[in-house]
Amino acid sequence: MDNSDDLISLTLKQSGWTGDVAPMASISAPELVELVTWGFAQIENAQEPLKFEFPKGVAQRHRLAASLAERLKALGYTHDCGYNHLLYPTEVDSRRMLQWIIQKLPKVEKEVIDVDTPRLQFRQSMHHALTQWATLQYTPSVHHHRPRHRTSMLPAEWLKPGRANPARRGYIASKQPLITDSTLCPLHKQRSLLELNALALAHDSSRDALLHLLHTSEHAPSVPTAAFESIVQAAFESASQPAHQQDAHHLPTEHRSRALDKPNGPTAIPILASTTSSLSSAASTPSVDAGITDAKEASVDTRTQDELQAMDMELIQLRERCAANEAAWHDLQAACEDQRNVNRQIEARSAVKMDDLRDVQQDVAIRHQTLDMLADASNNIAKLQDMCAKSSAHLMALAEEWESHRLPLVQELEAHAATQVHRVEQAKALEAETTLFQAETKALGETLVEKQAQRHLLERKYDAMAKGINRSMYTLRIMDIIKQVHKQKADIQKVVKDIRSVHKQINVSSEKLKRSEAIVEERLFQAAKDDKLRPEKKKLYIECYRLFTTIRELFDQLIACVAEAGKRDYQCRDLEIWISQMAHHVNLTNLDRIHQDMTQVKHENQALMHEIQAISMATP
Repeated sequence: MDNSDDLISLTLKQSGWTGDVAPMASISAPELVELVTWGFAQIENAQEPLKFEFPKGVAQRHRLAASLAERLKALGYTHDCGYNHLLYPTEVDSRRMLQWIIQKLPKVEKEVIDVDTPRLQFRQSMHHALTQWATLQYTPSVHHHRPRHRTSMLPAEWLKPGRANPARRGYIASKQPLITDSTLCPLHKQRSLLELNALALAHDSSRDALLHLLHTSEHAPSVPTAAFESIVQAAFESASQPAHQQDAHHLPTEHRSRALDKPNGPTAIPILASTTSSLSSAASTPSVDAGITDAKEASVDTRTQDELQAMDMELIQLRERCAANEAAWHDLQAACEDQRNVNRQIEARSAVKMDDLRDVQQDVAIRHQTLDMLADASNNIAKLQDMCAKSSAHLMALAEEWESHRLPLVQELEAHAATQVHRVEQAKALEAETTLFQAETKALGETLVEKQAQRHLLERKYDAMAKGINRSMYTLRIMDIIKQVHKQKADIQKVVKDIRSVHKQINVSSEKLKRSEAIVEERLFQAAKDDKLRPEKKKLYIECYRLFTTIRELFDQLIACVAEAGKRDYQCRDLEIWISQMAHHVNLTNLDRIHQDMTQVKHENQALMHEIQAISMATP
């Protein structure tokens, strides 16, 4: 079985098990329980890492093993499984459990390329994409984008579209993000800062023109300082305006013509960053006056501080107004609530007064009618009596009509009540029948469980049988079984005949014994009752009768003892069968472990008893 153990170990390690797998013949309970717990975590796709610790107490071990056995059965494990199979493992049971867990583990799909790992493939694809991108000349499209201000301080020769030197390629490969490649980046993605610089400088030669202008101003003293100051002022004005509104009129005439003489000379200075660089270059020359800039900045700061103070004062006033308005609004809301309460009280009082007014009006109307009837009292009394008679006759007619309607309804109610009683009786009968069916179903379920257990036992025996038997051997085996069955039937018939003959003999003997007992009892009783006998002889008969009854009681006890001994024999036989089954499950290698667990359980019980005694002594 070494090959199968090696295969199990290799499969578990390929599935993610990081520890060692002991051979199935010598695997211990902690190792098996840990493997089963890890297998459950893999089957259920648990995201948390496995933290297993084998319990130290025997009761905790039994609970853990019982829960794992129940989970095994719930997941479809068909073989015998209990806490003893995990705490006291055998080679066969351990191999079955681990093989079943391996079959239940989630399958890992095979990679398309077995040699290259996903990480290596990713690196190769990235290297290929970067190499291809670095070798290609990138020409940005400026038709769909507005010309942007330059924000880069990189060398201008790196950013020209027709130049691709090793320094530029190294910078792009190491610093610039991958998203700047037009082939790898969709159009809806935001471009990086370096790409924006390249787009801004692709069609902008202002930096070259300004550098050329500064260079010529340094080597040609004929350029006046006022002209350069006008250039700087125009740069400040162009930085605060959109790029498409700047024209060539910001430059002086002579310098604009000089700039336009070059093929790539700028027509304006639209870029804020280039303006800053021009200012820094201009500041390096002795022709720039730095005091003007400082004065302008100081005046701007003073004006800004004054505006901020004024806005703070206005904000304070607005907050005070808001607080006053909130207080007034709360007061107005409280006054409105008081007025609503007063209105509700007035409405309630007016409703009560209206009810009283209606009662008074009705009383006054009745009194007016009574006063009107006093003028012709006799005629009015006659009319009232006539009206009362008609009303009583009408009431009698209504009573008769109601009685005619009531009787059928009463009959229907009685019939409905009888129907209800009949239905209740039927329901009780059905309930009793249902209870009977449930009991039968329960009995059938128990029978089904027993049959399934027998079926599993037969399946295990069938699996344990050798599969390479040919047809002739199979036929011979069947014939041997049939012969044994016939022999067993003949033996059973002989045993049945012997039992019947013994029963007949027992019945004959028991009948004879009963008759003999009856005759002896009757004669002894008559002899003991006879007054003609002498007293000594009469005492002997009485003693014989008493001994006879004692013998009969002793024989009854003997029969009961024999029956009880038979029951004990049956129980002993069942216990022997059960012991043989348990010995089959628990081998001799686990006996020492069982003894250790038993001693540990005894020590734990003694410790618990001491704790209980200490608690009982401590409590009053």
